[in-house]
Amino acid sequence: MKILKLIAFLVGTAAMLTACSVEIEEQTAPKIENVEVGFMLPETATRTSIDPDGKTTRWAPGDKLAVWAKDAEGNYALENASFMLRYYSTEFEHAYFTANIAAMADGEYTYMISYPTPTSTNGTLATYNLPSVQTGEYDGRYDVMLAEPVVEQALTSKSMVELNTVMRHKMHALKITIPEGRNMFGQRFYRLEIVFPTDVVGDMTIDVSDPNEAPVYTNTSNTIVVENATGFDAGDVIWAYVLPGTVDGDVSYKVRGERRGSNAATYQLNREMKEGHVTPINMAIPTIYPYYTSLMLSIDQNNLGEDFNFFDVYDSNGTHMGRFERNAKNEYYIDYEGEFDADQYDNSTWRVVFDSEHAVVETTITLGDMTDYSEHYSWMNVPYLFSEDFSSLVTYDGDYTSGPHTSVDNASKAGRDLSQYGASSGWTGARTGCDAAGTAILVSGRTDYVIAGATRAYGRLDSPALSAIKADKDVNVKVTFDYGGSRSGGNWAYATARAGYTTTQGVLNGYATQFNNNAAFSGIDGAIEVPNIPTSGSASALTLSMSYNIEACTSLHRLSWHIGSLGTTFIGNGYQWLYVDNVKVQIAK
Repeated sequence: MKILKLIAFLVGTAAMLTACSVEIEEQTAPKIENVEVGFMLPETATRTSIDPDGKTTRWAPGDKLAVWAKDAEGNYALENASFMLRYYSTEFEHAYFTANIAAMADGEYTYMISYPTPTSTNGTLATYNLPSVQTGEYDGRYDVMLAEPVVEQALTSKSMVELNTVMRHKMHALKITIPEGRNMFGQRFYRLEIVFPTDVVGDMTIDVSDPNEAPVYTNTSNTIVVENATGFDAGDVIWAYVLPGTVDGDVSYKVRGERRGSNAATYQLNREMKEGHVTPINMAIPTIYPYYTSLMLSIDQNNLGEDFNFFDVYDSNGTHMGRFERNAKNEYYIDYEGEFDADQYDNSTWRVVFDSEHAVVETTITLGDMTDYSEHYSWMNVPYLFSEDFSSLVTYDGDYTSGPHTSVDNASKAGRDLSQYGASSGWTGARTGCDAAGTAILVSGRTDYVIAGATRAYGRLDSPALSAIKADKDVNVKVTFDYGGSRSGGNWAYATARAGYTTTQGVLNGYATQFNNNAAFSGIDGAIEVPNIPTSGSASALTLSMSYNIEACTSLHRLSWHIGSLGTTFIGNGYQWLYVDNVKVQIAK
């Protein structure tokens, strides 16, 4: 009523001022500043443990309360306001909570408090989530409490108000003890799964204005999973919180160790789970589940050049068998519990895909003979970023020995897709061949000398793009390969070979333009000379190797080789051969 009278007064005043034609100056409404206020709770309202042994737990640093404050006319000055523990009195007689709030008008208020701060609110309805996955430790976050409403003066920044109330526990706790000598599982376990005949976890909604009103449960489940990285053994205590209610029927449970699980155990329970009470349970842990088959994977060598982050495994049918983060133990398990048909996996080939910072590479593993209900071990290598040993090549002559080359058209041989000869997809070349199936690939140059000068034909070899590099990455790489060579026609037909890279895609032709010893090969970047090309050799006797680096290499880069003669002009013909094998590319550290 006072507010209505004030409004009427202001409206009347404004009308009189307008009638007198008095100019009114606009003014900004005074800004309401937040003030720090606080209240204290007596020792009787501390966060008391519901442990029946009488031990108590005081409020802990970081504890927050949700506070509602309603004035005599039913208006709320505070709704779900968060107050944090600030300090204790010297003798722990009072706990002091503070918050920054808009200044409260003088007068009495009805204060309602809940702990902890709720997941969500709707007026005075506060919803808390009791999760199905818990840690097994005593956790105050799940010990929901609701205060008896209390009437006190407004909170001010000048003095602390004591809210003399009592906090009521709203959850029920299970205190599970593993008796000494009763862990028949035989090892420490890290997961306990309990299935009840009724729902025991989920969302609980309570009315903070009436602690005696029955809560409402939603999004519920009948299963609790206790997971703890430290694990449990005989003599340990496991805490689990459940929603209050009656449990009547079979309760089943099982545990899981580092890798293996237990049999399931069942017992009959008929008990009312009361608010603020605890149910003590002596739980014998059941024996290990016997029907167990395991495949352990380990890394022998990492040829990639950098550590992988994780790898995925796919069976011979393409089924994803799991993703495994790199670990210090170098042990990666694929476990099967229950019936297992070893025949479906005998000698099967699985695909393994490794993911690193810069690349995605894959390899295969062959499992060998599998046996039901036993452990198997398989070693594997992280593959190179790229590799090729030409073991799938067939014998072929790619025009590297055909006819004299007296024209540019003949000298600049058209490139070919080498997959038709068994090479991996993406290899191309001009004037290439293979002397013996499954051995090195050769690249050939030819020189035709006449009185007027020389016509030179150059061989070229290009790899597939290094597509294992991630599309948005570039990285320095190291290329190594084995090589050998031969030539015919005398010392004047000596061979000059270079290796490097290109980013040009598709089938590339050979290069025929005449140039001097210092000229770079057309279409090959970062070219370096391949030294010491021998006067005679074969694909089966490659005694030389070399390496070179490519900086800022991307998924579009291809490896390239050229060979030809840079000899002086003499009458006569000659050939030059470069044999290339065992190409490997690694990320350079």
